[in-house]
Amino acid sequence: MALSSPEARPKDGRTYIDPQALARLRGVSVRAERVVDGVLQGSHRSPHQGISVEFAEHKEYAPGDDTRHIDWKVYGRMDRYVVKKFEQETNLQATFIIDGSGSMGYGAEDMLTKFDYASVMTVSLAHVLLKQQDAVGLIKFAEGVAETVPARARATQLGLLARTLETAAVAGTTGLNEAIEHVTAHQRRRGMIFLFSDFFTDLSATARVLRNLATRGQDVTLFSVFDGDELTFPFKEMTLFEGMESKTRLLVEPTLMRREYLKRFNAHRESIKTLAADSMANFCELDTREAPGEAILRFLREKRGRSANRGRGA
Repeated sequence: MALSSPEARPKDGRTYIDPQALARLRGVSVRAERVVDGVLQGSHRSPHQGISVEFAEHKEYAPGDDTRHIDWKVYGRMDRYVVKKFEQETNLQATFIIDGSGSMGYGAEDMLTKFDYASVMTVSLAHVLLKQQDAVGLIKFAEGVAETVPARARATQLGLLARTLETAAVAGTTGLNEAIEHVTAHQRRRGMIFLFSDFFTDLSATARVLRNLATRGQDVTLFSVFDGDELTFPFKEMTLFEGMESKTRLLVEPTLMRREYLKRFNAHRESIKTLAADSMANFCELDTREAPGEAILRFLREKRGRSANRGRGA
């Protein structure tokens, strides 16, 4: 059950480039857990190991680069370290899929809406990936795919992503499966997929379309985004609940329905975890009461932990 909100658009003047979140992520890197099409700065394993490739261009040396590829002739002329970049060393491609349906417009008083929160998370993670010289793209959906930004590794990409999200409408029903199928059809290179949604839709067919992404070598992460009101149901007085993706209106005594609501809502949360496991995807639950920068650090710690366990054969 999605709760109602008087605000389904970002407030005037709001920006999704959060200085506090970016400051918390200084020095942080995002690593793929699966073999992907990309091998920059030693962050990502490439499926092209052992292939004879030709020198293409230089790039600035960064920690993690193979020192054997430092061009000492350039260092002698320019007194700076650069490494040779080869034809097969293409950027990792990361695609952010963001649910812009009506239920994502909910936000408790003085808090970010779920869509705002997902957008700050997206822009912050994109900032880290772009600093790694990886390419980032965006798909925003509601009933269908509404906004797309092709994956690029340009310096201007972060501003483009932020502007696209800041001007996006948040309304309509949730066409989750259509958005996933769009990515499956159009993203040929293996890379990372970050999906942000509250998953208020029929999930019976979603595992199949998500599994199609995983079997194509994509490293998929599901972020379920919830407001604190949804997680705790703190209402005490007689309240009129209005559907954000339908015309349903219910006037109820919250104390009488709190136990049943939490039972059903927690079952929904468990169904998302099951969806992630069944579709071979990573999972991270987000509470909009947590600072976005802290949420990203928590996600990356958990991601590193999963990678370490896989490396030990756990």
